[in-house]
Amino acid sequence: MQDSQQLIDIQEVADRFGKSVESIRKYKNFGIIRVRDKRGNKDLFDPEEIISIRDQIHDLRLQGLSLAQIADQLDLVRAEDLDSVSTQTPTPGQTPHLEPGKPLKILLVDDEDEVRVSLREFLEGMDYAICEAADGEEALAKTFTEKPHMILLDLRLPKVNGYQVCQTLKGNPITSGIPIIMVSALNSTSNKVKGIDIGADDYVDKPFDLDELAARIKMVSRRLSLEV
Repeated sequence: MQDSQQLIDIQEVADRFGKSVESIRKYKNFGIIRVRDKRGNKDLFDPEEIISIRDQIHDLRLQGLSLAQIADQLDLVRAEDLDSVSTQTPTPGQTPHLEPGKPLKILLVDDEDEVRVSLREFLEGMDYAICEAADGEEALAKTFTEKPHMILLDLRLPKVNGYQVCQTLKGNPITSGIPIIMVSALNSTSNKVKGIDIGADDYVDKPFDLDELAARIKMVSRRLSLEV
């Protein structure tokens, strides 16, 4: 990974774009710009990449493209630059490809450290690869950088709530095929219906039984042909 001393923070990115930090944060959430490292809670970005895509983003915005469409276009450009990207990046609107012999990667999104630790230990014991996010913004960013095959998504999240995360990912052609299992103590019927309506593939109530959760993961995997 690039030396964090050479990276820049989001305020510096905003200055280089001539935009507000909030606008740059939206770019990050859609995967238009990518987080390269972290220092504490501070996201760090590659200044060379920022310079290389700044004019491209400007031109695409002038064409009237949405942020999701811009993310799609930039992803295609990145795919041309990296030989391996074609096997790592989900085809727009389709379920992510799981290579034979590779573990299914799950993005675990929960703001409670204890929950993430216990779930990570349990799921890694089932030979899944786990990456984590502690808030909605980080979940959106890591979906693009980590390219998970599935997301376990809590609803009560700081910064961007689980409903907004789900709606954003399901509305982006690059990430719409990634299955999302919502996990929440908000277990009323209306909350479940809302989650399914915006694209969630399943819903598990908190507190949950770990064996039930494992069964749900396997069920969604089989349904979407993620398991080999």
